[in-house]
Amino acid sequence: MANPADTDTSAAWQKAALDATIACTQATLASAEQLFTLNLETARKALEQQTQTARELLSVSDPQQLVAMRAKLAQQGMQQSAAYANSIYEIVSQTQAHLSKLAEEQFARLNQNMAKGAEILGVHAPGADLATAVLKSSMAASAALLGSLNCAAKQFQELSESSIKAATANMVRGSGKK
Repeated sequence: MANPADTDTSAAWQKAALDATIACTQATLASAEQLFTLNLETARKALEQQTQTARELLSVSDPQQLVAMRAKLAQQGMQQSAAYANSIYEIVSQTQAHLSKLAEEQFARLNQNMAKGAEILGVHAPGADLATAVLKSSMAASAALLGSLNCAAKQFQELSESSIKAATANMVRGSGKK
């Protein structure tokens, strides 16, 4: 016959797994919604910009105006592309950070549950003290490894973000030099 405590523990783990799955799904859907909104807004602005550009091109009367307009349009295009790329990067970075946080929480919860299970095992099984100590030690090592990996990932994200911002700024500055 099943132990009621085991059934309760199993139900709690299943509920926690379901909650984590729902949280990840909600985060992913929110990100998709942000990307959809960004793309829709970008398309709307592009249509407005193209309409304005067509009207301006129809009003050009000499070649020098055409050359000046070409440079202006190139600069605007670079700025809009850079802003769009930055917006996408921000949405993706926010989503990645949120999903990483959820994964860290799940890992911490798993570690706590494993530690509790190891303690229960150590109490009920004769001679299991060594196995319990080994399990706790490996969980601590896993937690430390995960912490180091998260730290490295955050540093990489910060480096990537600063590199993208610098590249975008250089790209926009470079297009304005013509």
